[in-house]
Amino acid sequence: MKKSWDKKWYSDEFLQKLKDGAYEEYDGNLKYTVKYPPDAISKTGIDPRMLGGPIGKMAKLLRFVPDFIFNNIHTSVNSKNIEAFRKSCEICSYADCKIKSVDIENSHIKASDGYNIPIRIYKSKNKTNSNACLVFIHGGAFVAGSLAPYDEAMKMLVDKFELKVISIDYRTLPENPYPTLYNDCFDVIEYIYNNENEFEIDKNEIFVCGDSAGGNIAQACATHFAKTDIIKAQLLLYPTLNLFQIEDKYYKKGINGFTFEPKQKGLSKGVIRQMQTLAKCDVTKIGIKKPDRYNNPYSFDVLSDIPTFISVGALDFLKKDAFAWAHKLNDKGIDLKLVVYNGLGHGYINATGVFPQAEDLIDEMGEFIKNRL
Repeated sequence: MKKSWDKKWYSDEFLQKLKDGAYEEYDGNLKYTVKYPPDAISKTGIDPRMLGGPIGKMAKLLRFVPDFIFNNIHTSVNSKNIEAFRKSCEICSYADCKIKSVDIENSHIKASDGYNIPIRIYKSKNKTNSNACLVFIHGGAFVAGSLAPYDEAMKMLVDKFELKVISIDYRTLPENPYPTLYNDCFDVIEYIYNNENEFEIDKNEIFVCGDSAGGNIAQACATHFAKTDIIKAQLLLYPTLNLFQIEDKYYKKGINGFTFEPKQKGLSKGVIRQMQTLAKCDVTKIGIKKPDRYNNPYSFDVLSDIPTFISVGALDFLKKDAFAWAHKLNDKGIDLKLVVYNGLGHGYINATGVFPQAEDLIDEMGEFIKNRL
């Protein structure tokens, strides 16, 4: 039966079952939390909602591609493919969660080069006791993405936890030279910090969050402001942190180390392969010429010691990045929480109301922030 987009696809009881099924695991000395969909065929099974969507449909095709052929597939980075990817990133894949208590305001902040950076402010209509602010940075492989696909997620976060969210519509590659996208986000965060009264926030309670490439930029912000008190903590959602796939004891190329439900091994590989295909693109074609502390933080020492929350799907190729970076943070004794969602691939917070994991992730984020105020 076709689902309606005007309401959640799951019940509160189903969401609670997902929460109640959480358990802890270890990867060496790295502790992390695992959650799985209650209606999957096993704890490592694929989420049925994903199987019916575009990721599932593509996985059904990719599962039949032999490894020796797949390993030689390389996606061309050209204007036609970038434009097609941008259109796909504009699709809103959330369901209406009936959130009426949040106002949305569009504004802008002037960049250091004079450009007006668009921002979107989400704030509660109700009087709150919180002055915390989350700065959100969208994903899109450094070349795409916008604010609208995340509206429902940001509204839910504000509604549940009474904080303010400011999303940044930074300039993307390749039209805007590297490192413009990073500088835009640095400029916005610094402006917010220096103008707390304008945004009615406490400058000592600024958190930064991003998903996918936005997670990379969020980590770059933590690195950039490492010797200051500007950022209180960071939240990295399925981030790309080892763009150049540099190997060491925690990071190895390929998909060894992933756990599959035996009855869905082919489909599971198909899910992983979608992000793996994107990860094989030649980033030098979009202006990222070599690794540096911003685009490839994994190959450098950890500079920021702020508390860090990381979330990733167990069938996301970027799980490798998330775990490798978590290990480095853990080795430094940094306050860290890692949450893994079995049965999911890449990208889910923008599917709020569709995947119960998206709402659970918002709850995890809100609690992480609340506990560090």
